[in-house]
Amino acid sequence: MPTDRSLARFVADGSAVVRSDERMILLFLLLLSVAALVVFLYYTTLLLDGLPDVIPSEPPRP
Repeated sequence: MPTDRSLARFVADGSAVVRSDERMILLFLLLLSVAALVVFLYYTTLLLDGLPDVIPSEPPRP
């Protein structure tokens, strides 16, 4: 009987390790997606700032 308990403990420890690895992977993916969003927003604002104004600030000259 002691071998059954040690086997159950080993399986429980193994599942805890897998869950920990999954959490690290999810954290890495979350940080990667936040970094990608920041880069995307940075380049989007950089591109939009470079576009000409839609309505010119000066009236047209005759």
